[in-house]
Amino acid sequence: MRFHARPPDEGTRHDVGRTGIPSSHRAWPSHPVRAAGGRKELFEECGFSAVGIDAVAQRAGVSHGTFYTWFDSKEMLLREIISEVAADIFSATSIGSRLPADAAYARIEAANRSFLRAVTRHSRILRVLDSLADTREDFLRLRLEIRESFVQRGMEGLIRLQELGLADPQLPPRATASALGAMVESFAHLWQDPVEGLDEAAAVDVLTRLWAGAIGLAPRAWPGGGRAGAG
Repeated sequence: MRFHARPPDEGTRHDVGRTGIPSSHRAWPSHPVRAAGGRKELFEECGFSAVGIDAVAQRAGVSHGTFYTWFDSKEMLLREIISEVAADIFSATSIGSRLPADAAYARIEAANRSFLRAVTRHSRILRVLDSLADTREDFLRLRLEIRESFVQRGMEGLIRLQELGLADPQLPPRATASALGAMVESFAHLWQDPVEGLDEAAAVDVLTRLWAGAIGLAPRAWPGGGRAGAG
């Protein structure tokens, strides 16, 4: 998956809707195919090319006609599934009012932990998206649109920290959010390989120290009131 993690949410909003996912890709209201469940698992188990409408209809317990009432194709179904997954990850990493706005280190830490868990939860379907986005323009566009919603929120979080005097004011928000998001996103996939040898607490600690250091987080915002306290 190549949309990115993000800095701590500071409660700001932009024009991609309540979930942060582009409105053209947010899930439709409940319908028989969606309500039946198992759609995501079917693509995970078989891969996109091996999934046919017969299998989808059978898994959902509906007829071909019912499937085509709601979807033009299996591509349309998969786009909805991916949008739901992206919305879940976006929501999981939204810290909101759970922590004070000036608790920057704790917010970064909480977002990193939630992101690792969410990517692990959805890792198989995200691999399906990546394989399609590398070869198909429509899924590449979807991945880029989802990525943009994460980058935008990352920018907002960093700008807020800069306004609070808690982050380096010279850092360009977009480039910084994009670079750090890419770091966390890539690590989230690598971390699932046992060769890394890090439990969740250690992985979150590494990511959070790297992120906080990279944005020049003010010493007073680190645990213990100084960067040394983070060690």
